[in-house]
Amino acid sequence: MDKIRKEVFLEGLQVEEEGLSPVQRKRLLRPRPRTTVKPLSRKRRAATARKDRVWEYGVIPYEIDGNFSGAHKALFKQAMRHWENFTCVKFVERVPSEHPNFIVFTERPCGCCSFVGKRGNGPQAISIGKNCDKFGIVVHELGHVVGFWHEHTRPDRDNHVLIVRDNIMTGQEYNFNKLTEEEVNSLGLPYDYDSIMHYARNTFSKGTYLDTIQPTDYGKNKRRPEIGQRLRLSEGDIAQTNLLYKCQRCGRTHQENSATITSPISRHESERCEWRIMATHGERIVLNITDLDLYKSENCRSDYLEVRDGYWHKSPLLGKFCGSKRSYEPIISTGSRMLLTYITSMKGAGHKGFVAHYEAVCGGNIFVDEGGHLESPNYPEDYQHNKECIWKLTAPRDYQVAVKFHSFEVEKHDNCFYDYVEILDGHDPDSKVIGKYCGYKLPPDVHSTGNQLLIKFVSDGSVQKAGFSAAYMKEYDECSLTDHGCEQQCVNTLGGYECACRIGFELHSDNKHCEDACGGTLEAPNGALTSPSFPDLYPGDKTCVWEIIAPPQYRITLNFTHFDLEGNNVLQQECEYDSVEVHSKLSADVLHRHGVYCGTRLPPMITSEANALRIEFSSDSSIHKTGFAAVFFTDMDECAVDNGGCQHECRNTLGSYACWCHNGYTLHENGHDCKEGGCKHEVRAPVGTVSSPNYPENYPSRKECVWQFTTTPGHRIRLTFTEFELEPHQECEYDHVALYDGDSADAMSLGVFCGSKLPHPIIATSNHMYMTFKSDASVQRKGFLAIHATACGGRLTATSRVKHLYSHSKYGDHNYENRADCDWTIEANPGQLIHLTFLTFELEDEGDCMYDYVEVFSGPDTSGPSYGKFCGNTNPTDVLSVTESLLVRFRSDDTVVSKGFSASYVAIDQVSGELLSTEDSTDSLW
Repeated sequence: MDKIRKEVFLEGLQVEEEGLSPVQRKRLLRPRPRTTVKPLSRKRRAATARKDRVWEYGVIPYEIDGNFSGAHKALFKQAMRHWENFTCVKFVERVPSEHPNFIVFTERPCGCCSFVGKRGNGPQAISIGKNCDKFGIVVHELGHVVGFWHEHTRPDRDNHVLIVRDNIMTGQEYNFNKLTEEEVNSLGLPYDYDSIMHYARNTFSKGTYLDTIQPTDYGKNKRRPEIGQRLRLSEGDIAQTNLLYKCQRCGRTHQENSATITSPISRHESERCEWRIMATHGERIVLNITDLDLYKSENCRSDYLEVRDGYWHKSPLLGKFCGSKRSYEPIISTGSRMLLTYITSMKGAGHKGFVAHYEAVCGGNIFVDEGGHLESPNYPEDYQHNKECIWKLTAPRDYQVAVKFHSFEVEKHDNCFYDYVEILDGHDPDSKVIGKYCGYKLPPDVHSTGNQLLIKFVSDGSVQKAGFSAAYMKEYDECSLTDHGCEQQCVNTLGGYECACRIGFELHSDNKHCEDACGGTLEAPNGALTSPSFPDLYPGDKTCVWEIIAPPQYRITLNFTHFDLEGNNVLQQECEYDSVEVHSKLSADVLHRHGVYCGTRLPPMITSEANALRIEFSSDSSIHKTGFAAVFFTDMDECAVDNGGCQHECRNTLGSYACWCHNGYTLHENGHDCKEGGCKHEVRAPVGTVSSPNYPENYPSRKECVWQFTTTPGHRIRLTFTEFELEPHQECEYDHVALYDGDSADAMSLGVFCGSKLPHPIIATSNHMYMTFKSDASVQRKGFLAIHATACGGRLTATSRVKHLYSHSKYGDHNYENRADCDWTIEANPGQLIHLTFLTFELEDEGDCMYDYVEVFSGPDTSGPSYGKFCGNTNPTDVLSVTESLLVRFRSDDTVVSKGFSASYVAIDQVSGELLSTEDSTDSLW
C-alpha cells in the first residue's frame, strides 16, 4: 500500500497494498496523524526528476536475503530478466569492491515496499512480503527501484483520471495526492493507463465495488480502459525507461540460447549500438564474427566493434575490431554476460558493418576459490531439450568441493532415465557416483572426498522443467583437525563446522563445551520423566531430549499424566513457542513423528513403532508453565514374529496382541484366521478411506457390501477413487460399484462403475451418500480404494422441521480452515419463507468484515439484496426471507481462523408468519 513519508529517513519509500498482512491492512483503516507524518507523494510511472536517483550506467546491483526459498529467488530473477529484456537496465549480483550502492531483496514489516530510484547511501531494501510474491508485483516493485512513481500522481493526471475521494478509506487520502513538476519529469510521454505502475480502480477503496480512480480521457467510442494491471511492462514503461537511462536506440538485450546479430544498414551518419547478451550461471558465451566491413582507422578509434567480457564498459576487453575481414577466432566469455558496442562515424559511409552469431554453451572447468553459482541452461525459465552440460569443479589442494542446491525441478522418473543431474566424486567418468537426481525434491548437500567434483546435467527431447540453481564453494573438514575445540562431538557443515553434545548434555554458551542437561537415555522396562523443574515452572530457552530404549521385539508406550505448556492445545501446527515432540526411532537416522504437542490438553497415549522412542522438549524465552509428567512402560511385540500367527493383520496391544481381518471379513473363533463376514459400514468421520472387501488382495466372489456415509449438516460427501479394478462389462452387469445421492438405494443414482478406469470424483448434494458393491461368482479383481471427504455448500431444503447448518465439517472440534469458499442455497416450498437463526458465531473480527465473513442474500444467488456481512463474536440478528430462498455465503482468507458458526433454519407460513411445526431436528451435532 502506498505509504507515509517521514521527511528524511523514509523519503521515497513506496509501500504496496498487496504486500500488507491483515494486521497491517487493518491498521491502515486508522487515520494517520498529519502533524509528524507527511504523505509520501505517489509519483507516476513518470521518472523521478532527481538525477541523483538514477543508477549510473543503468547498473543496479542486488543481493537476496538467505531466508528466501529457491522458488522466491527464481521469481526475483524472472522479474529482473523481464526488465532487462526490454530495456538497457542491468541487474547484476553485487560485488562489494565495485558496488557501494545496491538493493537487497528482503522482507520488512511494510510487506511490499521499495525506495524510488537509487538512495545513494549503501544498501536499500526492496521488501517482498508473503502477499507480494507474484511476478507482476515484483516487476512493479522493481519499477520503483528503477526510478518510477505511481502513474496516477503525475502533475497532469486530472486530465486523464478522476479521483473519487468519497470512496477512499479514511486516512489514505494522501496516497492520491498530485506531485509537482519539480518532483516528476514526464520525459514528454503521454499518460499511460496500461502502465504496471498505475493504481487499480479500487485501490484503497472503502468497498470492493467502489472506484477510487476512474479513467476519463480515453477517447470517444472507446471502452473505458482497465487500469492497475500487474502482468508485464507496458510499451510506455519500456519507452520511459529507455529515455530515463539514455538507452541506445540501436541494439537490444539478448536472453535466447543463440541468435544472430547484424549491424543496422548505414544511413550515412554516426551510429552507436549496444547489444547485451545474457546467459545463466554455468554458461559461457561463444561469439563468432562471420563478416566485418568497417572503416579502418588507426587503432580502431573512430569506427569499430568492441566486445567486452561482462555487462558494462568497465568489463575486460575481449576484442576491438575494424577494417574488413570474414573469419575470426571464436570469442569466448569467462562468465555469463557479454557486451557488444558498435560505433560508426561519417567516415564509415559505404561500409556494410558486421554480422555475428553467438551461442550460450554450458559446462566447462571451474576453479572453486571464492565460490559461485551453477544453473541449468535458461534458468529460471524452462531448460532446453537435448542438452548435456558437464562442469568439472576443482578446489585448492587440501580442500573439497561442496554443492548446495537452492531450487530443483527436473522431469521426474523413478530411475531418472530422461532428465537428470548426476554428481561424481572426481573428474573421471568412472569416479564414484555421489548421486543421480530428478523430480522436485531438493538434492542433499554434497561434497567431494578429494578436491574435484563433476556435475552433469542431461535433458532429452520431451518434457522441460524449470531446472536447478545451486551454489558451489570450497569446503574443508575442520572436524578432521585436533584443534576444532569441540569437547564431545564435531559436526562438519558446508563452509564451517558445529560442536554437538551427546544425549543428556547440552552445548555451553561458548558453543564448544558440554554441560549436564535434562534428557538422556532411559533403558529400564518402565519409568517416568518430567519437564525441567517440574512441578515448578520450567525454565526458558531449554531443549531436552530423551531416548527410551527397549529390547528388540519390544514396544514402548508413553502416557502423559500432566500437561501444561504455552501454546494452542487444539491446533498442533500452532505449537510455535513451547512444545513436546515425540518420534519413533526406526533406525540411527530415521524418525517417524507421532505428534507435536502444547497447551493444556493431555496428548493421547503413544506406542512406539520400534524399540526406541524419542521425546524432545523445547521452550522459548517468554511464558513459562508447569510443564509435563509422563510414565512409560515396555511390552513385547508379539506381532514381530510370524505376524503373531494372524492370517491377515496382527496388532500389538498392551500385554498381548489381537488379530484383525480385512474389510468384508470377520475373525474366526480361533482368534487368528479370517472368514467372510458382514459387509455393512456406517461412515461418519469427515475424512478417511474405504475399500473393497479384502483389499489390496482380490475381493471374494458373491459379495454384497453397503456403505452409508453421513457428515455434518450443510456439507456434502465427496468420494474420490484412487485405485479401481473390477471385472469389466459394457453395462456393469457382473461386478460393480453403485452410488446414490441420499441415505439409501432409493435415492437418485450417481453412477454405476466397473472395469479399470478410475471413476470421476463424485459429490452428493446433501450430507448423505449411499454406496453398494456387488461381485458375482466368476472373475475377481483387486477392487477399489477411495478417499471420502466433505465439501461445503450446496442446496438445502427448509421444511417444517428445524434443521442445522455448520461452517465446517469439524465444527466443535477444530477451527475452520483457511480459504473457505462455501455457498449454501436454502429453499422452501412456494408460499413459505425461511427463518434463519445463528446459534453460535465466532469469526475473525475486522471493522468492514473484509477477511473472514458470513453474508446472507435474499434469493438463490448474489443478485438479490444483502442482509449484511457478519464477522466477530456476536451472533447476527435472525434473518426472515422475503421469498422462498436464501443464499448463505461463508468466506475465510489465508491467515487467522476461529471456531466458526452454527445456525438453524426452518420454513414458516408466508401468510401467518408462524412456524409450520415445532418438531425438533435430528440433524444437529448435539
